[in-house]
Amino acid sequence: MSQPSNPGAVVVDSNVLISICSKETSISTAKQALADYAAKSWVFYAPGVIVAEVLFVLCRKLNDGTLTAIAYDEGVEMLKDQMAVILPSPNGDAALIQRAKEIQSGYSCLHSADCLYLALAEELTKSSAAEFVTFDKRVVNVAAKNAPMVKVNLLPT
Repeated sequence: MSQPSNPGAVVVDSNVLISICSKETSISTAKQALADYAAKSWVFYAPGVIVAEVLFVLCRKLNDGTLTAIAYDEGVEMLKDQMAVILPSPNGDAALIQRAKEIQSGYSCLHSADCLYLALAEELTKSSAAEFVTFDKRVVNVAAKNAPMVKVNLLPT
């Protein structure tokens, strides 16, 4: 009797949720990407920083008038809904710190959060297929150079 196959794992970048929660022009691409992973029964993950990153951008969009108060509230509710199916790092974010620091070495501080996502994806590759889904072109080279085991699914903008 064969063992059941281990579904893959996908680390969701904050920009994917920002697209969905703030209804950016890329929303259909973001939703389709997540739906494709769900159809394959892949498990969704993200480091805890995702919540702060999405809330920060939603707040900025509210403050600069890009989002109305109603759209902001809807975005926060959507974030809560999305996070209900996104799991935290299996070993906690503290387990990602050293590896994220190593991945970030040689890059600007702007990559600090990105490297947490890459460290998580790298950790997940040890037990199943894993990918990092993002709209961020900058992270492709960082992953290729410092976390080559991580497959980056760069979504088109």
